[in-house]
Amino acid sequence: MSDRLGVLLVQLGGPASRAELRPFLYELFVDPEILGIRFAPLRRLVAWVIATLRAPTSAATYERIGWSPIRRWSEAQARLLEAELAKRSGGAGPVPVVRVGMTCSAPFVETALEELRAAGAARLFVLPLYPQYSVTTTRGSFNRVTSALAKMGWAPERRNAPDAWYEEPGFVAAHVARIRAAAATLPEPDPARTVVLYSAHSLPVKTIERQKDPYPRHIEETVRILDAALGGRYRSRLGYQSKVGPVEWIGPSTPEVLAELANAGEKQVLVVPIAFVSDHVETLYEIRMLFAGEAARLGIPHYAVAEGLNDHPEFIRGLAGVVEKAAA
Repeated sequence: MSDRLGVLLVQLGGPASRAELRPFLYELFVDPEILGIRFAPLRRLVAWVIATLRAPTSAATYERIGWSPIRRWSEAQARLLEAELAKRSGGAGPVPVVRVGMTCSAPFVETALEELRAAGAARLFVLPLYPQYSVTTTRGSFNRVTSALAKMGWAPERRNAPDAWYEEPGFVAAHVARIRAAAATLPEPDPARTVVLYSAHSLPVKTIERQKDPYPRHIEETVRILDAALGGRYRSRLGYQSKVGPVEWIGPSTPEVLAELANAGEKQVLVVPIAFVSDHVETLYEIRMLFAGEAARLGIPHYAVAEGLNDHPEFIRGLAGVVEKAAA
């Protein structure tokens, strides 16, 4: 009997074209963890309305970045992780197979699971590509896999990744390398002259409070770990981005922190996305375009952005470490 390990990387997804935009938005908002509406017919109706109303504005944003590269980066991560796991196995036993399943766009979780089953996987390891835990991302990913497996009638031996893996050495090392590379583009090389502004996706305050979501604590711990890995040489701040709608979201917002830094006379700011593992609309548009423009308007003369982890070798080794520790 085959003992082949199938690794499922779960990611949110994103529209790679205009045709994919409205279906993506619908899938995003129909998730009960996002809207918080338990009555399914009403949730589907509200999600459809939101997707329809937001599509024109969202299309203009995605067109600015050439549409979302998240599928391309995620599939690259899967290929590189598969190669890394094969190398580490040293030919002992069947080579692990890795696939990406998205929750809001193709290739969907269900498709990826079918591919893993067809590849002969007898064991399943589920790894959401969210370093910090949230009920809106990690828990939703695990639940989606559970539901899909039940519908397929497939019951492989299953293990889940740890709820959070932001302490994984490869994850930290990749961030440090990206930060140092971005810092090297600034005119003043002295780290004391640069403020590292970590930016994470925000969440509604009521979600944090009602669900006792540890996400803000995990984000703060990630900041502490990265500051320590950088030797404490940079001053740092934390901001949150991507607020949607009129409800209260956790803060301060990244633009608010930029304004504070400008008022304090800071000349060099380096923004680091710490809750995303690949470049997509939040990094390519919000951080690189929107926030860069805001920094210039505020009078911050030197603004740099750390590249996404994407296909960084240390990050791939970090993912392999997560798999080896939890799926052995």
